[in-house]
Amino acid sequence: MSLWDTLEAAKWLTRTGWMMRGIPGSDAETVSQHSWEAAVIAFLIASRTKSRGVEVNPYRAATIALFHDLLEGIIGDIPRYVGSLLGEVKNDLERKALRELQVDLEVKEIIEEWLSKRSIESRIAHVADAVATYLQALRYMRNSYPRVEEIAQSMRSKAIEEAKGSVFEDITMGLILEIEKAVP
Repeated sequence: MSLWDTLEAAKWLTRTGWMMRGIPGSDAETVSQHSWEAAVIAFLIASRTKSRGVEVNPYRAATIALFHDLLEGIIGDIPRYVGSLLGEVKNDLERKALRELQVDLEVKEIIEEWLSKRSIESRIAHVADAVATYLQALRYMRNSYPRVEEIAQSMRSKAIEEAKGSVFEDITMGLILEIEKAVP
């Protein structure tokens, strides 16, 4: 599949979890919207971590988060529960889609880094993914979509768990508290 087809698919593809909890398609966040917000959050976490003297590249963390769901333009947005049931099958699907994606090697390397969680930047991108989903769930709850509360709780917990023991654990918690004040 070409990069351009994949980008178009991600631009229009709504995130399945929201629709499964009653968010109308017209209000549902798209994969592209989510990826952009995750990239901004990854940049914030990484730059705040770097300001403490930690060797981390905020631009790399943001880039990984920006590209992290590109493969969903090929395989679709697989809900978290289904992904947990699929286990390695989901990973195999992602790797097959990555092989078939017609993009520059550098783009494939970014996605591979996301999948492997091998760098501090990719681990920050994973935390940012959960924080971005948590933020969107809070917005939906504020706008009278209470059925997303489980997503909000699980994504908040996931972000904290993914950051646990890292040099950016307290930065992640601080960002979550900042979001909770901003989106009551």
